[in-house]
Amino acid sequence: MRKTVAVALALVFGFGLLWHGTDGFRAFTSETARRLAILQEPKPLPAVQLEDQNGRTFSWQDQRGQWVLATFIYTRCGDVCPVVEMNLRRIYDAIRQSPHRHRLSFLSISFDSQNDTPEMLMHHAHHYGADGVTWRMARVSNDQELQRLLEVMGVIVIPDGKGGYEHNAAFYLLDEKGRLVRIFDYNHPQAVSAELNHLLAKEASSEVVKQ
Repeated sequence: MRKTVAVALALVFGFGLLWHGTDGFRAFTSETARRLAILQEPKPLPAVQLEDQNGRTFSWQDQRGQWVLATFIYTRCGDVCPVVEMNLRRIYDAIRQSPHRHRLSFLSISFDSQNDTPEMLMHHAHHYGADGVTWRMARVSNDQELQRLLEVMGVIVIPDGKGGYEHNAAFYLLDEKGRLVRIFDYNHPQAVSAELNHLLAKEASSEVVKQ
């Protein structure tokens, strides 16, 4: 009997530790834990200078006051990047139907600045229908700035030894203060579109209340 009680207590204690340590069982993976951490404590982004497909340079400061949905790609990628960009296009098309579309811009950032020149980015933009205003393709030419940005965003990029890269992929939402506030799965564009519409509508409503 005592042994049974001891086992039961151990199980309850272990259950409690697991519950607490995984934030109510939500953080079973490091990626899930990272996304929960961002949701609970948004991350400010490091200062970087980006160059878009038109050769124009800009920074996060230029994006202040507007939400940004970003992702990381390289134009020679033949596996996950085309899926990411096609799904970003689906979200882009959905948001364009929203009355709050002016609050959100889109940004595809290449981590292969040596090969992804403005000319290559322009070709890539034409392929996916990025207009260069509400959706821009860009690169970070300074390697140190790029590495700091990738680190903060949690983007892992590893040369594959064949001229390409192995990398993780997601959609990254930046708020109007230039902070990373959400990370979305790239393979659920409808769910991301719905969540973005909800967030933008909520933001618009809060501004009306303040007025």
